[in-house]
Amino acid sequence: MTAFAIEVALLLTLVFAAALAVGYRLGLKHRPAEPPVQAEVLPPPAVVERPPVPATPQPQPEPPVLVEPAPSPQQDLFARLGIADMNAVPPLDEEEEDEPPPPATQSPIRPAPRARRRPPESLPGVRPPALDAPEGEGADDLKQLKGIGPQNEQRLNEIGIFHLRQIAAWTPEEAAWVGSYLAFPGRIEREDWMGQAKAILEGGAPPPRRRR
Repeated sequence: MTAFAIEVALLLTLVFAAALAVGYRLGLKHRPAEPPVQAEVLPPPAVVERPPVPATPQPQPEPPVLVEPAPSPQQDLFARLGIADMNAVPPLDEEEEDEPPPPATQSPIRPAPRARRRPPESLPGVRPPALDAPEGEGADDLKQLKGIGPQNEQRLNEIGIFHLRQIAAWTPEEAAWVGSYLAFPGRIEREDWMGQAKAILEGGAPPPRRRR
């Protein structure tokens, strides 16, 4: 009994499966055909026209500059003299080349002008008494005084000063006049020529020179 039931169940299962297969096939035959799905066709992208780019002009090559060589000093000299060909200049004779150039003439050297002395009348102070010539055995050695050299002694003799006693007797106004005459005003007072002359006449050595 059990085996019979199993066989019946199997048989029903097979029948049910066969019926499903037949029904599926019949359904496919009677099903209306679906229209094919067409793919959407997109329009082509619009082509954007760009304006043409102007061509960059190529720089024109500059023509080469011809630099003329600088003329030599000889060519410059010949051009000034109007000589086109340097070879056209005749060579110098040997005698002319050997001749020494004439000596340059030297202008005579003129001595420098001496400074003009002021006239005695325009000097400040009072002119001291003068002698026409030395008295006694001759003129004293005025160079014993510090500040009097051979030139100053000669100039003092020219104005009639020959003795130390004359210098010792000078007043301040007379010393100022002699200082201006010798072109160093104030020096006689600083070096005390009057005091030096008095010291020598008294038999002593002249006093030392005062420091400035």
